[in-house]
Amino acid sequence: MSSYRQHGLLSILMAIPFFQAVFPLALALIGAMVPDMDHEVKSGNVSTAFLIGLVIFMVFYILGLPYIAGIALMDLALIFYLSRHRGFTHSILGAFILSACLTVFVLSIFFLLRSFGVDERGSVAVILISLGFIILNRVLILPFILLTVIGVFLTPFPVMNLYTIMGPFLLGFLSHAVLDSFTPSGVRFMRPFSGRTFRKGFGVSVLLLWGAAAVYYIIF
Repeated sequence: MSSYRQHGLLSILMAIPFFQAVFPLALALIGAMVPDMDHEVKSGNVSTAFLIGLVIFMVFYILGLPYIAGIALMDLALIFYLSRHRGFTHSILGAFILSACLTVFVLSIFFLLRSFGVDERGSVAVILISLGFIILNRVLILPFILLTVIGVFLTPFPVMNLYTIMGPFLLGFLSHAVLDSFTPSGVRFMRPFSGRTFRKGFGVSVLLLWGAAAVYYIIF
């Protein structure tokens, strides 16, 4: 079984050719950790995500603020409540749906904070702290928050769009599937369209395609 350290390292390595700013790299790492929230040991994280989403929804609704961020977070948690380990959350469809939920949450909170006068870097720092607390392993939370928040204030600020937010999340999910394909149980990446189990041949193929895309992106 792949460790959270391996998942985190590969996600950053796969994201670096396409994203140099700290914020998207941090999102890629978050994306790599999200699929394993379907494991029973992560039930506390899932409950935390749902409760925070519920609080955001209720408070924002009462105050007349956009409450879609709360809905996105509750939807994310509900998907994990209904999933089995290495099931839907490890599939290509799950990757797109979960990445979309996370993207909605990030953009909603970012523009809400900006509307209250919080600067761009401060808004991003709040988002990373929130995602780290909700999703990451306890061992990773403190170093993640310290390194990413410092990095956000020291590196160029990225354009906030689907490419710089959903793109890193998807790369993180893909890196997770690649590593899991090298384990004995493999990964059912095409569920629910196919029940086929993909193993190391799939992982090698994805890494080769990623390498070609990275070289093309860097050169052109």
